[in-house]
Amino acid sequence: MRILLLLLAVLVCPYVSAAKGQDEMPIIAFFGVPDWKTSDENFRTFSECGFTVSEYPTYESMDLLVKACRIADKYGVRLIGRCQEMASDPVKAANTLKKEPGFFGYFIQDEPSEPDIHQREKEMQRIRRVDSTHVFYMNLHPYYHDSWVQPTLKVKAYPEYLRSASKTSCQQLSFDFYPITTAGIRPTWYHNLEMVRRESMASGKPFWGFVLSVPHDVPFTPNTYYPTPTLASLRLQVYANLAYGAQAIQYFTYWTPNSKSFNYHDAPVDTEGRKTKTYAVVQQMNRELKAIAPLFYGAKVTSVRHTGKHLSLGTLRLSSVPMNLRKIKVTGKMGAIVSELEKDGHNYLAIVNKSPNSQLKVSIKALNRLPCRITKKLKEEPLKASYAIAPGDILIIKLR
Repeated sequence: MRILLLLLAVLVCPYVSAAKGQDEMPIIAFFGVPDWKTSDENFRTFSECGFTVSEYPTYESMDLLVKACRIADKYGVRLIGRCQEMASDPVKAANTLKKEPGFFGYFIQDEPSEPDIHQREKEMQRIRRVDSTHVFYMNLHPYYHDSWVQPTLKVKAYPEYLRSASKTSCQQLSFDFYPITTAGIRPTWYHNLEMVRRESMASGKPFWGFVLSVPHDVPFTPNTYYPTPTLASLRLQVYANLAYGAQAIQYFTYWTPNSKSFNYHDAPVDTEGRKTKTYAVVQQMNRELKAIAPLFYGAKVTSVRHTGKHLSLGTLRLSSVPMNLRKIKVTGKMGAIVSELEKDGHNYLAIVNKSPNSQLKVSIKALNRLPCRITKKLKEEPLKASYAIAPGDILIIKLR
């Protein structure tokens, strides 16, 4: 899917921050403002939707990339991009781009195989000799099933693929997985998050997760589609990623790609940059994300457990009561993700409703007076005995 998008673009013309000086969680749009639509108006609209980084993989020239950086910077936006000069004269490209305040990082490759990863490292090393302060962006394939790994990724097992990527000059592990389809939630989503989190902890490199914001056909799956995003479906994807420790949230896509193969439609803006019905939904999600992100950005996730009748492959059941609680009971059709995290000397509990369609009930008994509820504006409130969590939504409790 992504490879096709790149070709189309060419034809049309310890958790730490990943980039030096980055003090807030990046909210990134894969296929943000295209080079041929670089303008004040388009970057203003992009910024107003709540994005902080525009990612576009194939700028026609260095001049266009620099122009876009300067316009984007006026609206508090930075760019991840690629141009031909990065391959033909990487030293010159790096010397130019490293001076641009609106530049966030170098787009290296999307969905590489394992041999591709080794090849791209050579390019990153050449750029790194000149500029080691900006992000090197390489986005990894997701994990769908074992029989898909070897022919596609050219490795025997998915963790081996992640390990190869974590050894490169990339400052983060980025992977895309779009779990919500008209046939239900893909069964390997949480297993993929488990494996990425494990490699992130082992390598000390933060991971970046994805959210789907453009409806389209599911590849190789007849009569199955990625549906138009709702606030509940966006929340589930955003908050599941945060519960697992993601240090950036990426959307695929902001701009609707031109493609007859996958029938892309109704991304936040259409193929000409006009707002669609999805724009307001993504804008609302990004407002929530910006308010809640300071709690998760730089936090250390110490435990991720699940509840529900049937657990997904690779996950563990919640079997103990978190600190300073006497009891916690989760009642709901699909259960919850229960994540424990540490930030600035405090301990928190994040409970995510795994259903994008139905409410989840949580009953809580505290052991003492320390636990309290944390609102999405990060305000403390007295802890209640029970809560109803909306579809895909999150409940946060400060444990101490």
